[in-house]
Amino acid sequence: MIPSFRASLENLRSNMETIERAYEVLLWISTACLSIFVCACMLRAILGPLFTDRVVAINVIITQTIIIIAILSVLFRDSNLLDIAIVYSMVGFLAVVVLSKCYIMPHHANPLDIGIKYEQEINE
Repeated sequence: MIPSFRASLENLRSNMETIERAYEVLLWISTACLSIFVCACMLRAILGPLFTDRVVAINVIITQTIIIIAILSVLFRDSNLLDIAIVYSMVGFLAVVVLSKCYIMPHHANPLDIGIKYEQEINE
C-alpha cells in the first residue's frame, strides 16, 4: 500500500510542476501581449488628433503598466512590486487629472462658470 501511495504522490508532484510551468508560460505570454498593446496605445497618444484621445491613451497605458507590474509580481514571487503598482496607480490618476485640468483652464476663464453656462443653456 505504501509504494502505491508514493507513486501517486510522485505523479501528483509531476502534474503540479507541469501546471506551474504552463501557468508561468501563460503569464509571460500575457506580459508580452500587454507590452505590445502599450506600444499601440503609445502610437495613439502620439498620433491622436484630439486631446481626449491622448488622455485616454495615456490612461490605458498606465492601467496596462499596472497590470504588467502585478503579473511580474506573481512571476517573481515578490510582493514589493504590488506596492509599486499601487503607488504607480495613484501617480497615474493624478497625472490624468492634472492633464485634464491644464487643458480645461485655458479654455475657460473660471472653471466654475462651466456649470453656470450649462444651466443657462438648459433654461433657454
